[in-house]
Amino acid sequence: MFKKFKENQIFFEIWFIGLGTLAMIIWTTVMAMKAGAGLDEDSAFLSNYHTVDKDFNKIMKSNRAFESKYNIKFIFNNNEIIGLTYKDIYLGQRSIAKRKSRKNLLNIGKNNLTILIQDKHGKTIKNKTIDLLLTQAITHDNDIKLNFKNEDKKNFDIEALGYWNITGVITIGDNNGYFYIKTNAKK
Repeated sequence: MFKKFKENQIFFEIWFIGLGTLAMIIWTTVMAMKAGAGLDEDSAFLSNYHTVDKDFNKIMKSNRAFESKYNIKFIFNNNEIIGLTYKDIYLGQRSIAKRKSRKNLLNIGKNNLTILIQDKHGKTIKNKTIDLLLTQAITHDNDIKLNFKNEDKKNFDIEALGYWNITGVITIGDNNGYFYIKTNAKK
């Protein structure tokens, strides 16, 4: 009798663990769906992540060719970043809190951005197009799109504190340079 009781006990313990596991899977799925997981597409390099993943080597090759011809300087509210910067794409948003550079580039309220481009001989490039997106890491509700057509400076307003991604494409003739900067907005 004790042996039969023991077999039933093991059966019920396994059944209880399996039922609990199934309940946790269902709960996790429901909570993720309520939170909108997967609905907010990443916009790195002004494209979706499928395209960036598929063409990442082409994008990096394009950046190397672009930087071999041009010098780029980004100036966010008097903070300079030299060169096409895209390595922030490899970092998590929380890495901003620990680093010294590229931190607090944006202000709540008025901001200004200057993008200066020269060829390798120091001649300023006037004929260029820059498409830029400022987006928060957690939502696209506050996205700011800036388009530069043969101009160097833009002013814009930021209303939300938090972490921001700045991504875009610089086009000069047939040459494209891609950038991705992670920063935050401060008061």
